[in-house]
Amino acid sequence: MRATNSTDLEQRDEAVAAHDRKRERGRGQALVEFAIILPVFFLVVAGMFDFGLGIYSDLTLVNAAREGARLGVIDPGNTSAIEDRVREMAGNLDDSKLNVTVACEREIDGYFTACTSPMWLPGDATKVTVDYKYSVFFPLLFGTEIALSSESKMRIE
Repeated sequence: MRATNSTDLEQRDEAVAAHDRKRERGRGQALVEFAIILPVFFLVVAGMFDFGLGIYSDLTLVNAAREGARLGVIDPGNTSAIEDRVREMAGNLDDSKLNVTVACEREIDGYFTACTSPMWLPGDATKVTVDYKYSVFFPLLFGTEIALSSESKMRIE
């Protein structure tokens, strides 16, 4: 067995102390990296959340306009019932920011124009337009509101 002298012990203590200092610096570096990445991570997650809700609102508008136009084919000219149906289908959206327009259009030479009297005849089209102002939860890039719109047109048979 080898006898250890004080020089060996001092060198070993210095090596252990140097290793501990490196570990402490590594912990500090990890903390700084975490502090830099955390806000970026939260911004990405918040953006994904807001984007998902915006897509959901847009798809709700598309479906509501289609349902309104479908009712307009079954019950042409009853614009109040069509508007009620659209608002019912867009029930999860803020009703005060929802604008519904119902119009009759007639095809003339391959183009649809506004109906003239008599209206809502077979061959005419019921056009339902739904506009909505989507309120953004995290208004960083696009402002506080984004205008969404959907239009659906179906022929009266």
